[in-house]
Amino acid sequence: MMTLLAAALVSYALLSPTGGQVQPAPKPEVVRPAVRKPATVTPAKPVESGPCQIGVIPIAGDLFMVEKFGAFTFLDKYSHTSVAAWALDDLVVSRVRAAASGSSVRRIPFTREELKSGGRAKQNPFFYRTSTAVESFVRFLAPKLRCERYVVVHRHGGSQREYGIGISQYPLNGPVFLFAMMYIRVYDGTTFALIREAPALMTEDTYIERVMHNPLGGPSTELDRTMFPEKPADAISNPVLRDGVRTMLTKSLDKTLPALLQRPSPSR
Repeated sequence: MMTLLAAALVSYALLSPTGGQVQPAPKPEVVRPAVRKPATVTPAKPVESGPCQIGVIPIAGDLFMVEKFGAFTFLDKYSHTSVAAWALDDLVVSRVRAAASGSSVRRIPFTREELKSGGRAKQNPFFYRTSTAVESFVRFLAPKLRCERYVVVHRHGGSQREYGIGISQYPLNGPVFLFAMMYIRVYDGTTFALIREAPALMTEDTYIERVMHNPLGGPSTELDRTMFPEKPADAISNPVLRDGVRTMLTKSLDKTLPALLQRPSPSR
């Protein structure tokens, strides 16, 4: 009996893949935590600080007017589209900085809602005055950032039917004009008295210049009729319209701003 038991044990040892030996339990696999790369942090834009000598309130806005005139004014058609991608307000601020080199120039922020209703004095529509509305808006925004002076650059009408920034088409196969008409007002930061004001022009404001180069009463350029957009939104992606507006805006502000930003001479 003992002989048979011994033979059975030997057979098991030979047939077993481990040779009958007791194998140690496998070590558990060590899972190493994944090494995470540090997240890339985008540096924040530097926050402007320090005193403000000139606060800029740009109201060039993102509106591009598309005006199709009829033979009579009651047949005129007006529409508009947003051209925020053109960054016209940023351009205005950059030109004020260039004209006021050496001065601390800060942009005064405001929202669309504030522009629509902020600080606007209630006026009888029959006696509405742009100057009163602009001054009220400056007073409304001033607590955000106290500055020695405030410069407001806003849309303006010329001597014809064009207003602000846009393109116009005249009837009966008439001309097409691209225009960028802005007005500049400079206010005292303490009393809010109007110091200086003027339309932004690319040429001298004389009768000859108006007739020869300013037929619309402000910066404009005549374009081929094919440049008039079939739909207002088509203007956004048109580089001829975008670059034309930016060029006129730059030239008119660069010519007009330096004189308006001169410090008033001290009274004797």
